Amino acid sequence: MKLPVICTALILAPLSLTAASADPIATAGNGAPILSPIAKTTTEVKDGASTVLIPAGMVYVPAGKFTFGEKETRELPGYAIGRFEVTNAEYKCFIDATHRAAPRYWKNGGYPDGKANHPVLFVSLVDAEAYCAWISEKTGWKITVPTAEQWEKAARGPKAWLYPWGNDKDSSCRAGQLNTHFNYNAVCAAHMLNKEAKTLTSYVEKSKEAGKQGRVQDIMTGNGQVFSVTSDGGVNGWIDRTTNTGFVNTQIYRDLVNNGGFTTPAGSYENGKSFYGCYDMAGNAYEWTSSVITATNGAERGKEVNDVRGGSWYSTGRSGQSLCTGEGRNRSGGYHSVGFRIAMTP
Repeated sequence: MKLPVICTALILAPLSLTAASADPIATAGNGAPILSPIAKTTTEVKDGASTVLIPAGMVYVPAGKFTFGEKETRELPGYAIGRFEVTNAEYKCFIDATHRAAPRYWKNGGYPDGKANHPVLFVSLVDAEAYCAWISEKTGWKITVPTAEQWEKAARGPKAWLYPWGNDKDSSCRAGQLNTHFNYNAVCAAHMLNKEAKTLTSYVEKSKEAGKQGRVQDIMTGNGQVFSVTSDGGVNGWIDRTTNTGFVNTQIYRDLVNNGGFTTPAGSYENGKSFYGCYDMAGNAYEWTSSVITATNGAERGKEVNDVRGGSWYSTGRSGQSLCTGEGRNRSGGYHSVGFRIAMTP
């Protein structure tokens, strides 16, 4: 599927950079530099006849009406939002400056090797808000965690697509080969079956098969199953909630989580970016919003929690939809599949 060309009547490519360009602290999956979160490098963009200055690592979403949810029309002023999810490298700048507690999968105050440009995980909404406040203090910009409205408009674009690139999941598995626009649980499963198929692992203590060993390929494709993606983007052998078996309930999966999960570098899926130029708004990491919902899915079902959007490396393909999927988390908790991106009112 070809991505649409961004309309120059709404937003132009960068016209110029102001302030001294900072040295990159990491490089995104698409080759773009990731600067320090308090670098004051800015980009000029056009919104109609107006020129707007935004931080270089953000994209601009013009003012106007948009479709929220199934068919509700809402309106927002223009705003900027992160091109990428906040990465480990960016979050480390904050940790080093404020001495706030590091995410639990970091060791000795540092993120795992090779994950500088991956989205930071295990950060609560409280942590994310503190990160935004720190940037605001250092730069003078009004940096926040996006509202659900801001997040959804940036993800769906002017045509209100169900996914950032269109209305179809555009993910398929044929002869064991996965083709996808985003990182969700099938990507992890395909990797494990390709690289760790013969590896022995055991079920963890909460499983009804606790202690029992098996090879990854047998756990994920046993009982006559084959690796395939279901209609909702799920994966056979990923999890059986009635017996707490499947890949998610094994030690090798637990080790994966303890090393930051099966995330990919921010900006790795060029075909998955949104109309406005945001990457990973489907998959990789769920993203906090500042909006409160009553959750309809998961362990938080029926509770008032903060809306999280976009699916993750752990979740099914359907969870990558840009609508609210009923997923929410407690604002004070840190989770293995939840990160965030930032927003700004120019």
